[in-house]
Amino acid sequence: MPYIFNSAVLGSMFAVPSQVVDNYIKLASASQLKTLLWICRHMSDSIDPSAISAAIGYSQADVEDALTVIAGWGILISDDQPAVPAPAEKAAPQETEAPKQLGEISASKPTGEQISARCKENPEILNMFSDIEKMLGKTLGYDSRSILLMMHDHYGLPIEVIYMLVDYCKSVGKSGFSYISKVGKSWGEMEIDTIEKADEQIKILNSCNKLWSDFAEMAGIQNPRPSSSQSAYLRTWSVELKFNVEMIYLAYEEMLNHTSRISFPYMNKILMNWKSKGIKTPDDVEREKEDYRRKKAPAEETGASYDINEFNHRGEALPVYRKGS
Repeated sequence: MPYIFNSAVLGSMFAVPSQVVDNYIKLASASQLKTLLWICRHMSDSIDPSAISAAIGYSQADVEDALTVIAGWGILISDDQPAVPAPAEKAAPQETEAPKQLGEISASKPTGEQISARCKENPEILNMFSDIEKMLGKTLGYDSRSILLMMHDHYGLPIEVIYMLVDYCKSVGKSGFSYISKVGKSWGEMEIDTIEKADEQIKILNSCNKLWSDFAEMAGIQNPRPSSSQSAYLRTWSVELKFNVEMIYLAYEEMLNHTSRISFPYMNKILMNWKSKGIKTPDDVEREKEDYRRKKAPAEETGASYDINEFNHRGEALPVYRKGS
């Protein structure tokens, strides 16, 4: 049946940036759109991932991932960044501005008949189902086969890469297909479409898992594995910024001086600030603190008082940008 807009609701509306609809609506996932709608509806409120998670029905990790993507669209800025003008609405988006985004598998699952047809067209797909059943030690049902097929057809992952992905998930004790699907989506967005790329990604993931284990033990955190958002930060800190677990823990302790709960974005600001200043070791951190105390001492001796946040004194830090995601 045809529909028309119900003008009676015009008395209660809120704005959504048109650049999202013009440039990103085809790429945006359901969690990203729901997060954006919540933010637009509560513009005067602080952006609290836990509150958004409770309101939209996605995990806090999914919300944090969505916030990272939305920030990449230019919709969000950090508290210590000046606002920048939005790009012209009619300007064509640059490919490098928006990382590749893939839809959720659950939104477009193939039918049982379509799965059977694909197996007839490509016997390697049927072999993949059989091999992964042996790998996981369980029979694959419709949902599991749908996920594997969509990872191949929709996310563009070759069968040999899917084998490596499933084996990795099994190795970390996460062989459920909900988790496998999330990893497949991430790999598809990063265009991990060769054995070499998959091998490199697995090495990075294993390194991040080890880094998390060491950090969690030092910080007394009980979670056995990081969330996908936390993994992205760990990868940036260890692979791109070249910080070891000791420096990451120092950033954690510094964060606790300013906030009562763990905040990886806050830790990221600290580490990015240290990187920009060439601070690489705990001794460098101590020297930087001593220099700050020495510069601050004369003002205190003369009775001067300044309402300056210590963290802001240390300079602006750049936000995290995920490469290939």
